[in-house]
Amino acid sequence: MEQVLASSLSGYSVMTTTGAELGVVNNVTADLQTGELEYFRIDLNGNNTSGFRETDDGHVLVPAGAVSEKSDYLLVEPATD
Repeated sequence: MEQVLASSLSGYSVMTTTGAELGVVNNVTADLQTGELEYFRIDLNGNNTSGFRETDDGHVLVPAGAVSEKSDYLLVEPATD
């Protein structure tokens, strides 16, 4: 994925590469030592069918490494656990 400002991703729609709409980016977490993105915190549109970990408050944490493309959506590879 090309370099983008993390702040520009808030509110961005998220879809899996299999075509399932997950929701929108609520927040982004980063490693303070390295500056590397860690997780995208997603507000769900409905049920969590992605296989990613869900937080107690109903958000989904998508690892930054799962993001494959930024176009009209952030495209993420579904979890394989």
